[in-house]
Amino acid sequence: MEISQTRAGARESFAEWESLLSESYVPLMADPRGDGAFHGRIERTSQPGFDLSTVSASGQRIRRTPRGIAKTDGEYLLVSILTEGSGRLHQDDRVASLRPGDMVFYDTSRPYQWDLDGPWAQVVVQTPLEVLRQQLGPGDSALPTAMTVPADSAGGVVAGYFRDLARIQQSAPGHATVLADNGVKLLASAVRLASGEIPSGQPAQALSREQVLAFMRTRCADPSLTIDDIARACLVSRRTLYRLFGDVEDGLSAVLRRMRVECARSLLARDPGRATATVALASGFASERHFFRAFRLETGMTPGEFRMVAAGAPAM
Repeated sequence: MEISQTRAGARESFAEWESLLSESYVPLMADPRGDGAFHGRIERTSQPGFDLSTVSASGQRIRRTPRGIAKTDGEYLLVSILTEGSGRLHQDDRVASLRPGDMVFYDTSRPYQWDLDGPWAQVVVQTPLEVLRQQLGPGDSALPTAMTVPADSAGGVVAGYFRDLARIQQSAPGHATVLADNGVKLLASAVRLASGEIPSGQPAQALSREQVLAFMRTRCADPSLTIDDIARACLVSRRTLYRLFGDVEDGLSAVLRRMRVECARSLLARDPGRATATVALASGFASERHFFRAFRLETGMTPGEFRMVAAGAPAM
């Protein structure tokens, strides 16, 4: 939904915006910053275990107060990835300053305040604390609230995943649903990293692997994606990348192939009339021939046979 000052006077439009913020997230109070005309926009969707939204607006101060907390059923972790502008989040006697690409966590069960300068935009992830703690486990208690997670850090890989997921949601909602399956797990990984509780040994390897997989899920439909691209984006060497997936038969290339086949399966089932060549291209395959070979290798059937099975008809 979009609100602008052209629809109403300044006071009325901002009151409407405050109401929209509260309905979209949790009860909040907002005050404008600056004298220019106000505008604000929120687009929101639900995914397994979390809600994902994009929000943009003029400069303002947003406050979560004890009175608002008392009106809320349930407790949530909110995660903001700044995409435009600048801002500061205050919570738990800490202040996080953010620039585009940075990420921050905040807990709705305690007061917080956003100071957002000038026009700004964010991708916001909201998940129930109960759902998050199921992923974190009993040993993880304190959350790294109001701590800047830089775009170029390990946690920034997870920020990039959610930022790209929000973008894909706009153009290909079906793809976004497929890619969102591990969103809460990745969020828990980013929380652990920000807390400084990085495991050692095999758990650390699993954590690093999940970060690589998160990036690959957002880019697997790009036919030009290479192993070197993945290594650079995940801030690891090519050698480290191969070592992380050394226990996977056929290695990282097989993982990428399976992701692309899974994407193709979703497209074939959802759009039976779509040409196979366009399904191949949209799933990240460089050619239709390569697509047929990979699809049969992973599923044991051709794309046409899979379509018949998905439609409820027996394969020939």
